[in-house]
Amino acid sequence: MKWSVQQLHKLTVKEYHFSSEYDFTEYITNIDDIYDISIAKVTGSVVRDFEDNFVFNLNIKATLVLQDARTLEPVNFPLDLDVVEIFGEDDSLNDDIRLIQGNTIDLKDVVWENILLEKPIRVVKEELISNSN
Repeated sequence: MKWSVQQLHKLTVKEYHFSSEYDFTEYITNIDDIYDISIAKVTGSVVRDFEDNFVFNLNIKATLVLQDARTLEPVNFPLDLDVVEIFGEDDSLNDDIRLIQGNTIDLKDVVWENILLEKPIRVVKEELISNSN
């Protein structure tokens, strides 16, 4: 989902809710331990704060099909992430702010980055089963 900065400045409601879906299958072609990824479903809201930053509250749901560390068989690894991302034009006061590049904010790469950050280095099917009980 992309927004122009002008669109976001025109928001008259206090909080704008949205939902979107992303297909990251082309992103995993060079990642050996990710066999597949489902369509990522993203819901969230955006609000402009008092410093003219845009605060995105995101919920990201997707399922990664990863390689079992012992058997090398496919293992489903569901993700359900709650993420806060802040975009602004000045990051000098806060390192957590992502600089707005150009005139648009595109969440696709941000969503992908958060999925990769949650991907475990090693997954074992038996451990996933025992942790879910």
